[in-house]
Amino acid sequence: MNTKEEFSFLIGSWKQLQKINEKVNQLVDNLNNTKLYAINYSNLKRRFTEEIENYKNNPELIDIEEFSMNYSFGYHSYNNIDDVYSKEAMYIEVKSYLRTLKMRTA
Repeated sequence: MNTKEEFSFLIGSWKQLQKINEKVNQLVDNLNNTKLYAINYSNLKRRFTEEIENYKNNPELIDIEEFSMNYSFGYHSYNNIDDVYSKEAMYIEVKSYLRTLKMRTA
């Protein structure tokens, strides 16, 4: 008996595994595209304005990256969301939004 005949029963099983793998990949892709957070932009702007006011005597201490990171971490901690990718995505979105604001930091 040659090797081809010996393992011919695996051909159908392999096709089934490929179909299952495609479905699992589709499910994971769908999960990755959904946000686990929601940003309240008016609250974000208010909190950043407070941050600017708190450090008005030391404007060099205002750091958009650090504020964005803390805001994202705080949101995820408060809502009990333990997802590194979601934290990073929120950080990037918050940072991008804050950079578009025309607020005086100096």
